[in-house]
Amino acid sequence: MTVATTTMRQLIPFLMDNGETSWDNVLENEIFDAIINSPPPLYGLENPEFEILGLSSIHGVDEKANEGRAGGTRLKKKDLNKGWDPSERPLIVVRIDGDLYLWDGFNRYWKLSDLGVTSLPAWVYDLKEGYDIEDVKEVVQLSANNTAQSDEHTKRDFINSGVKWSQRHNIEDLDKIKGWVSLIDHNWTDKEVDRIAATILCESETTQVKHIPTGSKAKKLAYDFVDGDLSYKEEGIANPIVLCTKEDDYIKDAFMSHMKKFVQDDKEGELETTELIGYTKGCESPQEVKVQREHAKELFDELDDLVIGYAMLKMKLNGKAPYIWKGFLPQLYDIEIGDGIPHKLWD
Repeated sequence: MTVATTTMRQLIPFLMDNGETSWDNVLENEIFDAIINSPPPLYGLENPEFEILGLSSIHGVDEKANEGRAGGTRLKKKDLNKGWDPSERPLIVVRIDGDLYLWDGFNRYWKLSDLGVTSLPAWVYDLKEGYDIEDVKEVVQLSANNTAQSDEHTKRDFINSGVKWSQRHNIEDLDKIKGWVSLIDHNWTDKEVDRIAATILCESETTQVKHIPTGSKAKKLAYDFVDGDLSYKEEGIANPIVLCTKEDDYIKDAFMSHMKKFVQDDKEGELETTELIGYTKGCESPQEVKVQREHAKELFDELDDLVIGYAMLKMKLNGKAPYIWKGFLPQLYDIEIGDGIPHKLWD
């Protein structure tokens, strides 16, 4: 469904000086005219027609309506106030039982609404009789994201939707999952499709545990719970510290971050309790989740007790150093290792 774009960005005003909306100049553009007269075929939908729709005629528009985006949607072109890019496709609206529902173009809808625009260009499709709305919506929204204008749809988008689909229909066959992926307009290679399908099969079998794929994803989720502004500081450590509880090394790294933050806060005169938010990984049952969580809390307490004991013992040394570097093992050939070179530890 990828639509070709011009090399230079063109914007055609649709907001008139009197505050009214007029799409006449946009509709007269040759590029846009060619696009609107070639609506893409979409799984489970039929009878596509181009229309200028009133915003108030569209039902059920909310931030969670695009199920095909794991990380949410964002508007890449933020200059709709200046005009419409004729290489942009219309929004996708689906008619179900006589009512119109937006399935693609959520950010543009909200931006146009904020601008006081009362209408928008859209392709209107009918849902085919006998097709499941959830199934069709997931496929259509993933397909619609495979465009030059929108962010490339990610593997995680496919996996999240595929897991929901396979669990709804109790699918445990890898070939059937691959068949579902083939319904979607995408640019994945056969190997990538195989990996996506295998991951869907694996995660769909774990019906009680939500998998969090990456640390960055966990951090985004965590900041939603604390109403904080997510930022990646180059210097300094801020609350909360988000840690994976799968491996002891992750927990130890988080403890080191906690200690550094404590010292950092003291130097800045704003000593505060460190806030920790953990997430499990690799768990396949609720019991495994509970065990991993408890182990993380116990290990963190053990490390804290260790530091307290270390500090108390260090004070008993009366100024003596608690440790001393004896040196480093020889590893450099012809400098530290070789004939005639002393066998010793090196600074």
